[in-house]
Amino acid sequence: MEENKEGAQRLVFGLHVNTKSHNIDQSMNLWEEVRTANQHPSRRSYHSAVMWNEKMFIYGGQDLREGPQTGMWRIEIGQFDQGEWEELKTQDFGPLCRHSAIVKNDSMYVFGGTDGTQEFNRIIVFNLNNFSARSILPDNASCPPPLDSHTACLYEDGTAAWMIVYGGYAAGERSSNVYTFNLNSEKWKQAQTSRGPEGRSNHSAVIYKDHMYVFGGTNEEGEKLSDFWKLDLRTNHWEDIKGKGDVPSGRSGHSAVIFKDVMIVFGGMKDITKETNDMYSYNFESQEWVMFQFEHQIKDPVSNEQLEEFKKSRISPNKKGDPSPTNKSPLLKKNTTESMSPQKTYTRRNTDGSSPDGTFIMPKKKKTLYDGPASPIVGRIRAHPPHPRDGHSAVISGNIMIVFGGDRHQMPFNDTYVYFLVEQTIKTPLKVN
Repeated sequence: MEENKEGAQRLVFGLHVNTKSHNIDQSMNLWEEVRTANQHPSRRSYHSAVMWNEKMFIYGGQDLREGPQTGMWRIEIGQFDQGEWEELKTQDFGPLCRHSAIVKNDSMYVFGGTDGTQEFNRIIVFNLNNFSARSILPDNASCPPPLDSHTACLYEDGTAAWMIVYGGYAAGERSSNVYTFNLNSEKWKQAQTSRGPEGRSNHSAVIYKDHMYVFGGTNEEGEKLSDFWKLDLRTNHWEDIKGKGDVPSGRSGHSAVIFKDVMIVFGGMKDITKETNDMYSYNFESQEWVMFQFEHQIKDPVSNEQLEEFKKSRISPNKKGDPSPTNKSPLLKKNTTESMSPQKTYTRRNTDGSSPDGTFIMPKKKKTLYDGPASPIVGRIRAHPPHPRDGHSAVISGNIMIVFGGDRHQMPFNDTYVYFLVEQTIKTPLKVN
């Protein structure tokens, strides 16, 4: 019965996926880029995203040239169609990035983060029905210190619900502390855990069956971690998991989501200027890692003919063959690092991709991966995976994963993708030829 259902899904999606093959990167065909025609969020990374009533909400984020961003946006993305991006009118709490967000009932809880000059330990609660907002300020010694680049997960045990906060930057160092915020009483408590993982930032964390699973991140020495830990939320006992199979390489700024009995890890930064778009799954029952998408370099879906037409349209009519002084011919730019300038800095602790001395350096000139014509396509572009990236968001809606934003080599994105979750594909290992 399950096999028939999966076959029907492949037929409905119009994707010819050979699930019996073990050496073909089947996942490439399961991606679709979602392009909308009207207003959409500015380029950003290290924002937050949640799903609520089949809509994705994003909040804040950063553009390394413009700095931390403000505002909340939403979009409804279904299996075959999508709405338009909508900017929501909410109370302005100022720019914010590297924060966390969870959703419970009709409330979105945004915790911590930085505005580029200071970190926060407040909670902002948004009512997603009417977009009213309130803030919860720290009120006792058990609450976390000002924190950013941490994780927050929703945990429910049938009687109560908590926001579980782990790791991040705290008081100038990477933290390994665990804090719980009771959503009913709105009180903080620091969890007294057994000895666990070293302090880290820009890791991932998910909840599965009364356990929080933490993967990767960056340690105090700036190393990209590949260790995997499990915290029993009933006993507060940490366990170092030695997974089997294709264990992912160390990374930070990646995403992790839960689909049925697996965790899906996408993208992240393996090293400075070394982002990836590979994908792994971890089966909680078999404790096995599977790599089901290789790393790929992605081109913009604009044909060579369209690019040539665009170049011709940018040639000065006064002197045929010479580029207009104000309109240079577009190029598919090489993926090189951006030249840096100390003209504008945010003083804060060292973050992934920033300078070693801890200043938050802004690039002199904004740069994108592609500087040619916009794609004429509006809607879905099938079999078009995301560029390698870190600092993006990923959420689950039914059997699709939605990915938004992020950056690569300090070049931010504001693109949106869906990945169709076919259980056989994400559990089938790739073979390297």
